[in-house]
Amino acid sequence: MRTLGAFVLLSCLLACGRPQAQHDEQAPAGIRAESTSLHIEDAWAAPTPGGVDVSAGYFTIVNGADTDDQLIGAESPRAEHVDVHEMTMEGSVMRMRAIASLAISAHDQVTLSPGGRHLMFTGVKQPFTPGEQIPVELSFAHAGKIRVTFDVRTPS
Repeated sequence: MRTLGAFVLLSCLLACGRPQAQHDEQAPAGIRAESTSLHIEDAWAAPTPGGVDVSAGYFTIVNGADTDDQLIGAESPRAEHVDVHEMTMEGSVMRMRAIASLAISAHDQVTLSPGGRHLMFTGVKQPFTPGEQIPVELSFAHAGKIRVTFDVRTPS
């Protein structure tokens, strides 16, 4: 079972593709569907096959502000934890680790993509199935919280 989980996780991290992000226009007070300075593009998550309770999420953060910002957290009602992870090579071994924050420079963009930085959904409460959408709330140091919907799709 552990081998299957590792295979699925590796498949998620190596996936590519870019469906469009959907933004929640009915966001409650204090949560912006789109910030005036930041916006999220191409948000998607990998499906979770039976018995696997982890998935990876990918997207691009575009910072149109005159100041830097940082992604400092994420959460979803569909997972116990959502963390920002990065993958690095140490010799011939690829390592994955959680990072506390992710900097987004002024007038720049940062892409979280397979094989690199990504969101890691752990403790997925109900399987992510292709075609459904997963609500995620991203927290930024300056822009505050932005609600984003991740499309679930099968990695190609």
